[in-house]
Amino acid sequence: MTTAQGRPNITRSSHGARANSDLATRPIDLPLATGGSTTSHRFLVECLAGESLEPTVILDGEGPHRFHRLFRTFRTAGLAHVVSRPADAGLHLLTRAIVERERCHGDLYDRESVGSATAIPIVGPSGVVHAVRLDIGTHQGDVEMPVVPVEFDAELIARFGVPHGSVPALFASSSTWTLPALLEQVVWLDKRLELIALFDPGDPESRWCGSLVIEDSNPTKRRHLWMAVRSTTDRHGERVARGIIADITDTTTAPSPDPFTEHLSTRTPRGHGSALMDLRTTLMHSFYCRDDPRMSFWRHRNPQTHPADRFALLQVLSDLEQNRPAQLALRIRFEDEDPWITLHVNCTPLTNYPRPQANIDFWIEPPN
Repeated sequence: MTTAQGRPNITRSSHGARANSDLATRPIDLPLATGGSTTSHRFLVECLAGESLEPTVILDGEGPHRFHRLFRTFRTAGLAHVVSRPADAGLHLLTRAIVERERCHGDLYDRESVGSATAIPIVGPSGVVHAVRLDIGTHQGDVEMPVVPVEFDAELIARFGVPHGSVPALFASSSTWTLPALLEQVVWLDKRLELIALFDPGDPESRWCGSLVIEDSNPTKRRHLWMAVRSTTDRHGERVARGIIADITDTTTAPSPDPFTEHLSTRTPRGHGSALMDLRTTLMHSFYCRDDPRMSFWRHRNPQTHPADRFALLQVLSDLEQNRPAQLALRIRFEDEDPWITLHVNCTPLTNYPRPQANIDFWIEPPN
């Protein structure tokens, strides 16, 4: 069969006004791999920093990656013997999907055949595109890998966008989580302290990518996830961290349990909670805490500290930074109308980590 000659156009999956930019009007040509036949490829491409950085591949048919450049991934996939042309065209299609926040299609031509590519944007809770799934060729019968976008706001509250595929209930778009509460669900996390460094107010890391394992709603099932996160700013100039999470349980074996979490769960006294605190960010992580109705709100919002206790809290942080243990009775609450809860805390500095940490043992004063 003879194909039509000339340069093809990208089309959108739905009608509507196109973005007012050069990207909205330029045609696209995506050459096929050599040999005259279409090969199926699927890429998950992050664009977490917006237009300031080139999108990078974090997942493809070979497995997870840490911020691979698009031309490198196309070359590895054998999409063409001349890498720059299809990579540039793929980047163009990705950019269209990011600008328009809608599914975009592109025809792929070589001398003898015609194929197609589809770019599907994954939109975060703030309406910003976090990633694009780029499908090249035909994927009939393929099971879509579950993907969900996440954003941590300036208060380090996590919110999720609409997922693509079936994801754990923990990531429901209607839910919000504090960072410590979210990490409480994690039984293994790759390079945990490097992730925490993203939220360092003095010297923040710019990006993190790694695997994590969480308990599924079925207690016998664990989900192995691949996540990429970048520190950036929102439209109001506030610092946020945007991420994309892919469920790779069916393709990649989950790692062993996290030694951080095991350390806490085996040493926590009955009736107490335990956590590690990163002293540079004051973030509590690696939580192990039994349910208590007076503390249930901390999973979804940050507690208020009694004004009279704030100076003592700062003194404890100063002691820990100087490698001195400390104790504190701290009054907290979660709503203005709630009574104050007295939280007792024993803090022990830890020096055998690349970032200064402290072990926090805490318990709630029994009601009168």
